Order: sequence, then structure tokens, then C-alpha cells
Amino acid sequence: MTGKSVLLAEVKRELRVQRATARDKLPAVQREQLSSQVCSYAWEWMKTEGAASLLAYVPFRSELDTRPLITRAWEEQCEVLLPRVLPGNGAMTLHKVRSWNELAPGAYGILEPTLSTGAQQESEVHPLPNVIFVPGLAFDLRGGRLGYGRGYYDRLRAAWETNPRVSAKPPVWIGLAYGMQIIPEVPMAAHDAFMDLLITENGILHCRKGE
Repeated sequence: MTGKSVLLAEVKRELRVQRATARDKLPAVQREQLSSQVCSYAWEWMKTEGAASLLAYVPFRSELDTRPLITRAWEEQCEVLLPRVLPGNGAMTLHKVRSWNELAPGAYGILEPTLSTGAQQESEVHPLPNVIFVPGLAFDLRGGRLGYGRGYYDRLRAAWETNPRVSAKPPVWIGLAYGMQIIPEVPMAAHDAFMDLLITENGILHCRKGE
């Protein structure tokens, strides 16, 4: 790594600690209320856009709770993909899931699809979701995202973007966050992916206008 890369990595590490601590301080009742509002906005956006499938995450610790969105998607016959982490090689497999009963604690204690559910490797693109809802520790108004440093979503996006089927009709990448997670600027490396939209309890922000 170059000196600049080392400095950027250190800045990110410090910022992750700060933002995780700040998010953890949100009272559980407030997190539940804010999550419900964000999920409502996310579902209304999906209906407006005619999105029929999504890739989401199952919340862990103080992350914004996506369970209301996932449950609503199942109720409305929307296809739901959830990730399963492969910690040995830093990859994810994606699984079509139809109920909470198909999940069990995974490598990091996060609920994940069980091995019995059908999986696709991150390099595969069928079925390709219309929208991808991404967690994070912080976001900025450009769509910059501070993740957890493991690079799962960046690698997923990079793998898909090399496939012509994806480039023809790429999914929309959306960061879900509490309003307090929006900061002036997220430090971004060249390989870090920007979100297309952000959704908080304050509404929907289109980040990539004019590009």
C-alpha cells in the first residue's frame, strides 16, 4: 500500500469507530420508529418504480432494521434475495428467501439463509435484483458510503459490472440509513462504489444526478 492508501485506511478505521459509537447511542425505540419510516419510504419507491425484486440485508446490532421492508415484499409477492457471507474468501452467495424460517445465525452471528436454500455466486447474475438495499456506518450526499471494511458489497458490484447483462440494465443501489448517519463527506478510495440513492426518515435523496 502507498502512503496515501495507508492514511486513507487509518482515517476510515477511526471514522468507523466514531460512527458505530454514535449509532449505538440511538435508543432502541427510536431506531424502531426511524426504521419503520425508512422502510415505508423504500417500499413506496419500489412501487412507484415498478421494482419486482430486491437484495436486502438482515439487520445486526444497531443497523437500520429492514425487516418491515422484507416482510412487506413477501406479502406483495416481491422476490427477496438475502446474502450469505463466506468469510474464508471474502465473498457472498445470494439466496432467494421466502420466509424468516429459512434463516439461521451465520459466521458473524447475523441471520443468513441456510445452506438448504438455493444460492448463486456473486459473479452470477440470475436472478438479478431490480434494487439493492445496502447497510453502512455513514453516508454522504454524493452517495459515498462508509462500510465495515470487509468489501463484500464492493466486490459484488465489481463482479456484476463486468457482465454485459448487468450493464444493460443495472440494479439501483440504495443506502438505507438514519438521518444522523449522513455526514459531510465519506473518505472514498478509487474502488469504493457510490450509492444511487439514499433513504432516511427525512425522505429520498437522489445522489447521482447529472452523471
